[in-house]
Amino acid sequence: MPRHSKNNTASSVFTYHESKKLEYGTKRQRLGRDSFRNYDACFLCLQTAQDPVCCGKGHLACRECMYESILQQKQSIKQEQKRLELKQQEMEISRQQEEMEAKQALLDKFDKTQHSVLGDRRLTIKDELKDEGRGEQDTSNKSRKRKFELSEDEIRSMSEKEIEKTTIELRREKEEAAKPKLGSFWVPSVTPSADDNNTTIEEPAKKQVLCSAVEKAHPLSIKSLIDVKFQIEDKDKKICPACLKSFTNASKLSVLRNCGHVICNHCVNMFVTKSKACYVCEKKTKTKDIIDMSPEGTGFASASTKAVAEKFNLAFQ
Repeated sequence: MPRHSKNNTASSVFTYHESKKLEYGTKRQRLGRDSFRNYDACFLCLQTAQDPVCCGKGHLACRECMYESILQQKQSIKQEQKRLELKQQEMEISRQQEEMEAKQALLDKFDKTQHSVLGDRRLTIKDELKDEGRGEQDTSNKSRKRKFELSEDEIRSMSEKEIEKTTIELRREKEEAAKPKLGSFWVPSVTPSADDNNTTIEEPAKKQVLCSAVEKAHPLSIKSLIDVKFQIEDKDKKICPACLKSFTNASKLSVLRNCGHVICNHCVNMFVTKSKACYVCEKKTKTKDIIDMSPEGTGFASASTKAVAEKFNLAFQ
């Protein structure tokens, strides 16, 4: 019998105990009551909401926490916009500098061509024969020779193309000159890095204030906030003003946009929907003004928004 035959190391699959001990792969866990916040808890500080307000989707929060979140998001958006403006200005300055260098390179090339004896290159015998043939043809066709003129737009487009071509050549020369001379790819100085001269301007990740109570965030503003009014019987006991039942995490609740009163869904269907008015203050309420603000749940599948949590990770390879 081999020495390691009883160590269970040759199995092609993991046992249940072994897979639970591993730190990789998709993890699933059943959510209990402790994983859900209370029906009257702020989704930002997770404490009982003080001076509660909610957004247009019924997500409850403290007024102070909500205002602080909106202010921080506005400041981060302004900083991001300022950073993008500075980057755009830097790119514009670098583009103008490259254009000036290209123009200077063209002028130097033209000056060198004009002041040199043979121009930019030496003439060969074939070129001389071509020039002689052209001269004879010009003398024979002097009578029907037409003027060759270019418009201002054509001259401008030609100069822009020449400048762009020279700019690309200069940029390529700079990149070749900046490359390290070492041929070892494992040396840290040769490892690839991000391109600092990226010509594309990235858009800001966030352009407006968002409510982050759920995975799919939605727009938020101070004007759209609703003042939530719970009817309190005892110190911490909140009840429905219609049926006088206590609210729990299993209750289905709704808040009215116009007045902010919180009523259970059963009483909303019985009184508010039919009369189209608030049960407490009798303020006119349309169907679109009834906002569902049901809590996250109790941990049971029938009364929870999410019963199982999953965490995706790399699988064993």
